[in-house]
Amino acid sequence: MFDFWRRKEILLIFGGLGMLAALLLAWEWVLFEAAVWQEGVGGTAVLDRLTMDPIGNTLAIIALVSMVCVVALTVYRLNKKATIPVSGWWAIPLLALVGLGIMLYLTSIPETNICYPNGACQIIQQSEYGEILDIPVGVWGALGYLAILVTWSASLFGSSRLLSAIPWMLLALTLLGVLFSLYFTFLEPFVIGATCPWCLTSAILMTILFWLSAETVQSLRLEQLLFG
Repeated sequence: MFDFWRRKEILLIFGGLGMLAALLLAWEWVLFEAAVWQEGVGGTAVLDRLTMDPIGNTLAIIALVSMVCVVALTVYRLNKKATIPVSGWWAIPLLALVGLGIMLYLTSIPETNICYPNGACQIIQQSEYGEILDIPVGVWGALGYLAILVTWSASLFGSSRLLSAIPWMLLALTLLGVLFSLYFTFLEPFVIGATCPWCLTSAILMTILFWLSAETVQSLRLEQLLFG
């Protein structure tokens, strides 16, 4: 049924999205370096930003490296033969609900939310990266988690054809979410100089959701392999 999702197509899609993410990061880095050069602070600017929030930024860097490793491992597993995965289907809506709650919390009460002692959440929300198209990042995050919840919920009522498509839809949604999380987690220590623990938690949640979605796709591939 899903002949389109063969190995070559998966490689092309993931490779294209990965290249897009890399280009976005590279372009952001070029802009950042240009700004640093104009300010005349030389090569110490990155270090200065890292020391603004040493604990939070260190955690962000660790999370960033871990997320890249998980994404790479997940893509590698998707290109292997179908195997029996660890079932995490029912964990997906629970994790998405937690992520949705975090995003709504950050969006609804940014002035009073519980955050890191140095007010990193406020620093990020008030920076130029706190909004995309004049919409707070938290709103975009909430919409992403809501889309994951709606897609998962459709599996409870949809037709057999829809049920077969839902794992791939969840994989696509969580891939977009994890790419955005990688981008934003990169910005926090290296460009903004502050790390929001709630944003970091959301990034980790999205990475886990991506992993679980890939495991669900593996289950679907195994079922199709065994039963046609």
